[in-house]
Amino acid sequence: MMRRFAPARLAALLLAVLTVSCAPRGEITIGFVASLSGMDYMLGTEGRDAAFLFVDRLNEEGGIGGRKLRLELRDLASDDSRAPDAVRDLKAAGAAAILGFFSSSSALQALPVLEETGIPAVSPTSTSAELSGKDDPFFRTIMTSARDPAVLARRMRESRHSRVLFLAAAYNRPYYETYRSGLVPEVALVDTVLYNRLEEIDYGRLEALARDPGFDAVMIVASSLDSGTIAQNLVRQGIRKPLYLSGWAGNEDVITYGGKAVEGAVLVHQVDLDRASTYPLSVLYKKTFGVSPGYGALETWDSLIFLTEGLKAARGDPGKLRSTLRGIRSFEGTLGTIRMDEFGDAFRPLYLKRIIGGRFVVLGRAD
Repeated sequence: MMRRFAPARLAALLLAVLTVSCAPRGEITIGFVASLSGMDYMLGTEGRDAAFLFVDRLNEEGGIGGRKLRLELRDLASDDSRAPDAVRDLKAAGAAAILGFFSSSSALQALPVLEETGIPAVSPTSTSAELSGKDDPFFRTIMTSARDPAVLARRMRESRHSRVLFLAAAYNRPYYETYRSGLVPEVALVDTVLYNRLEEIDYGRLEALARDPGFDAVMIVASSLDSGTIAQNLVRQGIRKPLYLSGWAGNEDVITYGGKAVEGAVLVHQVDLDRASTYPLSVLYKKTFGVSPGYGALETWDSLIFLTEGLKAARGDPGKLRSTLRGIRSFEGTLGTIRMDEFGDAFRPLYLKRIIGGRFVVLGRAD
């Protein structure tokens, strides 16, 4: 039976993992790479907490062929340029694989060094189309977001929103370009506004754009925290337009930070959080941290399920792991079957959602 973690117990475990540099003989080391600090920390810290819960349960059940898993953490600190060194460092530390790269931009920075070292990596949340269809050591259990803009554009046209202001986090270029390039053939983008820090956004200019040439909706491609904050600031500036959000914003933080300003916002997402509420690790996560897990946690568990399936097939031999992962064409994730193609890219359900009454409501399947 899986034991419960008190927050203090989890903190102690995290400290132990961070301070021990050499894995005891017989353990399988898995690197974990994400931003755990800085402006883009939210997905990474949620994924880290979820990963520790998963690994602890797995170890209590006997690990992989009697060998326990051990997580070795590396913090990108919201600086994607650290990704290559993190890969090299974890390879030198004996990591059999890497779990992580929670943004498309960090994954693309890491990709050349993953190929150089041969260490396989499994990403829970990197969805850029630039990562698709490559014969490389990079796998992802989340589907590319390439279909998201087509679904959103159809919704925009149905709602007679034909002129759209596009606002995005510049530091995750591969991700926002997937949305922008997908929307361009379908609707008119009156302007593309990019930012690296929230304070760079000129809301006075946005208010002027709303008057001339005018727009009838806003598309925000940013984190949940940023998306909620931007929505609030738009309302304060008197800009009250229908909102469309990216899947990156698809957890409760966008509602916490956006409040009534995000009411009615529409997005496309790959996780139905309501269905996940009874999943055993979801129940444990809520007992441990006092909040329900968001999509970052659920996607992390999917990646770990996939990774452990590969380790079992490789009988714990890191040299065989890349080929055994490539041989997995489907597995049972947290919410059902996830299919994998020959390039290690996932195919899974797609949901159209809307924020109604301060919660995400699934409007239907979009696939």
